[in-house]
Amino acid sequence: MDRTTARRPGPPKQLTVAQMRKGVDALLLAGAEFLSPSKMDDLMRTLMAKAADGPVEEGKAFADAMLMAMDLALFTPSASGQTAFDRLARQRTGLAAEETAALPVLRQATFRVLELVRGGETDCELRDLASGEVLTLAGFEMEAGLVGLKLAGRLVPVGEGIYLPVSIPTPLDDAAFAVAAGFIRPGRGLLSQHRCAEAVYRHVMRHGTLRIAGLNDLDGLDGDSLPEGADGLDHIAQLWAAPGAARLEEDVQAVRADCSLDTVIYTILSVVHTRAASEHALAGAYRDILQIQLETLHRRQAIGSAVMGLDAMAAEIAAEVKAGALDARAQEVFEEVRRRFGAAPPGAAAGRGDADLERLIARIQALRAKTVEQGCTEAEAMAAAEKVAELLDRYGLSLSEMDLKQQACEGAAVETGRKRLAPVDECVPGIGLFFDCRVWSEKGADGALRYIFFGLPADVAGARYLYDLVEQAFETETAAFRAGPTYQALQGGMRRTALNSFGIGMSRGIAAKLYALRQSREGALRGSSGRDLVVAKAEVVDAEMARLGLNLTARKEPKGRRILRGAFEEGHEAGLGFQYTPGVTDDR
Repeated sequence: MDRTTARRPGPPKQLTVAQMRKGVDALLLAGAEFLSPSKMDDLMRTLMAKAADGPVEEGKAFADAMLMAMDLALFTPSASGQTAFDRLARQRTGLAAEETAALPVLRQATFRVLELVRGGETDCELRDLASGEVLTLAGFEMEAGLVGLKLAGRLVPVGEGIYLPVSIPTPLDDAAFAVAAGFIRPGRGLLSQHRCAEAVYRHVMRHGTLRIAGLNDLDGLDGDSLPEGADGLDHIAQLWAAPGAARLEEDVQAVRADCSLDTVIYTILSVVHTRAASEHALAGAYRDILQIQLETLHRRQAIGSAVMGLDAMAAEIAAEVKAGALDARAQEVFEEVRRRFGAAPPGAAAGRGDADLERLIARIQALRAKTVEQGCTEAEAMAAAEKVAELLDRYGLSLSEMDLKQQACEGAAVETGRKRLAPVDECVPGIGLFFDCRVWSEKGADGALRYIFFGLPADVAGARYLYDLVEQAFETETAAFRAGPTYQALQGGMRRTALNSFGIGMSRGIAAKLYALRQSREGALRGSSGRDLVVAKAEVVDAEMARLGLNLTARKEPKGRRILRGAFEEGHEAGLGFQYTPGVTDDR
């Protein structure tokens, strides 16, 4: 009997099934880094060479073969008896809690021949036809009408009698089940799970098998009910490979949102393997996906976002190729697609072609430098913001609709040098809103917090300037508070609490003042023609934001902070007194 089919203890009880699913998924992706490219190539060539002409379409055949080859490559031991996860366990450090718990469990994964005995919306029960054991498959939906269906797949234990599928189990028709049944020995279980998996996969690729909606047939599902992951890059590639297929904007956005180093490398390898298998339409679809991914990263880098740039990505891929972890063809594909849109990051800084705009931005930038040198009070900062806003509004309303829409958005990064939030950070959303900019936070490679202001060029310059003013105002007003009676009357830790309370109060006051100033400007933001400048700008910025493919989430309000009311009120009063005096005049 194959000893790996015996029941083993599950993970620590404090981890939920959902947490184990997260850990398993993360390790499957990590384990792919420890696969030999030549081994994957050989498996793909073997499986695709045996692909049936009729039972499965070209794109589906490749997708099936990729999943099967990955399963075999990850779990079949090498000549030394080691799997990809054995190598990962030796070399990878710093795993998350879910990954640490999932690693020993994933090394116990077993290939099984199964029969559905109970369907369900959240889990189902399957009988192992080799051992007779009844297993609960958690978080996996199977219709009750499919009871009796035979399947084959690799499972991992996550509790007493509870399992998770490593990948979607393969439905077996009578012929495919006969192949699997040939490895079942009464009283001895499954003769060899690895040989059984290879034989079943070869048969399915050569002769086809049942196509079950939600398992190995995505066409039988409505878009809203696709299982998790079914609408990923492989599914998009299959859609785009069809003759005359339309490129839906929602699919393009899905690609833009999924362009990490790992997914880019996955797409590159998909181009390599589909070309090797002469799946030209599918290879072209994957190449188009890769181009969108690289263009998106290119744009993010151009606005100052803390992403891996294309030069750094090229170096990473070259290092992986040199180490033998990636096929050399991957580097060729990356460079081929990268050359399609040039090496210089796109941006509006070069060649804006508007002398008034250039002059206005130059004045704002000169004021920024002066502010950093001299500092300012809260009142001076708000007066400056109000004047700059007036000039920007006047400039914006002077533009025609076409001139406005032809402006390219820009981004400006603000490096805080801090790894933790501070009271001044609560002013950032208000600064962005005041100047019609989108703003979000990121963490740099060193873990330091940074902000990105994104919008039309003059607005971004104004937002960057106002941030510096607010930061300087915090320093000036905090120094004054330290010298005042409230702070001086306190001792030890209470002084730290007082400083934090003052800062929070000041940030709330500034945010309220910015909101009030913004409301007072609304009437001026509509030109004599009735064109709403806010709406016109938002349309341009929203369109450019979509091309960045970012998924932004609102930051949660911090809880449990200790506040000293007196210090808070002093800070809040100072914030409400914030004036925006820029030293910007109408002189040209």
